[in-house]
Amino acid sequence: MIKKYCAFGGCKRLVNLNERYCDKHKPKDSHVSNTSDYANEIHSSNRWRRTSRLYREANPICEACLRASKEGDQSREKRAGMINLATSVDHIVPLFAGGSPYDWDNLQSLCDYHHALKSQAEREQKK
Repeated sequence: MIKKYCAFGGCKRLVNLNERYCDKHKPKDSHVSNTSDYANEIHSSNRWRRTSRLYREANPICEACLRASKEGDQSREKRAGMINLATSVDHIVPLFAGGSPYDWDNLQSLCDYHHALKSQAEREQKK
């Protein structure tokens, strides 16, 4: 079978002609929500990817970190003094609760820590 180099810059691993990246450099699977098929449909759309990217570019710092530092809350959950870059865009009102998927007023940039906290609280709320 014909092989080519992995498309990741500088990688010299060979991949099949119908693949782009080697196993080491394959992109992570897209976000898969355990909440609903509707959320999965939104998160896999090009419109969401574009909205998420633009929102994160406009708001690169975790908004929960910023709120905690302004409030001066020293609790462990708030992690005051820790200002992190946002790694994801989260819906303030979750999609399963009727939140608007593309409205910037319903979005917030969060770091991994705060996104995990919020997601856990939403899972418990949904039960």
